Amino acid sequence: MNLAILVPLLLGMIGILQGAANRVMSNSIGLTYTMLLGNIITLLVCIIFYFIVRTSPQSFPDFIGLKTSEFKLWYLIPGVMGFLFVAGLPLSIYKLGAVKTTVGLIAAQMVTSALWDYFVEGISFNIQKGFGVLFAILSVLLILFS
Repeated sequence: MNLAILVPLLLGMIGILQGAANRVMSNSIGLTYTMLLGNIITLLVCIIFYFIVRTSPQSFPDFIGLKTSEFKLWYLIPGVMGFLFVAGLPLSIYKLGAVKTTVGLIAAQMVTSALWDYFVEGISFNIQKGFGVLFAILSVLLILFS
């Protein structure tokens, strides 16, 4: 078994736990303050990680290492998407609950990732992926009407 599969599984758990924790925190301090606090911590962790990679680049794979400092305007888009994710997940959990949010999130991720793989990465779409996406969409319908 390829142990790399543990990474998305762990990220899936972290995503839901973070969204749920942010939802609980927002009951006490509000979502705006919760997001500010969380993103300040994220910024601090990223700065520390930057300096670790900078001082010890040989300890990391090439794609993590520092490369050109050339900036393009579209580089801002993932940060905006991250903000929307951090803001939207607790809101969705608040309105729908964790299970409906998670099922919808996973189905949307499956459809988007299949399209990304096909159009951007050039990875073919096969019957197994088609059934996986179909079952994910069906699970959204089942959970919504439960």
